[in-house]
Formats: sequence, C-alpha cells, structure tokens
Amino acid sequence: MAGSEKVNKNIEAYVDRLIAASLALGQDWAGTLEAEMKEKAPWHDRTGHARQGLKGIPLIEKDEITIRLAHTMEYGVYLELAHDGKYAILKPTGEANAERIYKDFEDLWK
Repeated sequence: MAGSEKVNKNIEAYVDRLIAASLALGQDWAGTLEAEMKEKAPWHDRTGHARQGLKGIPLIEKDEITIRLAHTMEYGVYLELAHDGKYAILKPTGEANAERIYKDFEDLWK
C-alpha cells in the first residue's frame, strides 16, 4: 500500500499545481483584459474616472474561475447600454478574448 499512497500524494500535488497555475492564469488574463479595456474604451475622457474605474477581477467560486469585467463608476451602466452600446467596452472585450482564454485554460489542463 505504500506505493499507492505515494502515487495518490503525487496526483494530489499535481492537481494542486494545476489549480495554482489556473489561478495565476486567471489573474494574468484579468490584468490583460483590464489593460485592454482602459486602452480601447471608445469614449472621450472628461475626468478619466470611468477609464480608471475599469476593472478585470479574477474570482474563485467552488470549482470555477471567473473573470469579471466591471465599471466602478455609477454611470458605467450608461456607457455600456445607452446609445445602442456605442460606448460599451465590457462585453466587446470579453467576447473578443473569450476563445483565447478558453484555449489557454484548455491547454493548461491537457
């Protein structure tokens, strides 16, 4: 049984490393998306607060890693939804990068 215990410990250590790598990948992508949103936000700044308030936040919930893209300014919802989404940045950024993000996680877990 000593051999099987060692195998189990090695498997657990491997899974722990994959989880840690997944968290790091989620944090990296959150930062990348935040920087992209701040660079490509389609509005003209008046105060710069809306652009500064764009955030990419990695969240860990149960068995999932989620990257939340958000505004911190109360008028962020206006920028996203008014004028038929002319000033939207959250959804376009998420959609433009979703395939690459999924592929990165898929490659990590191969």
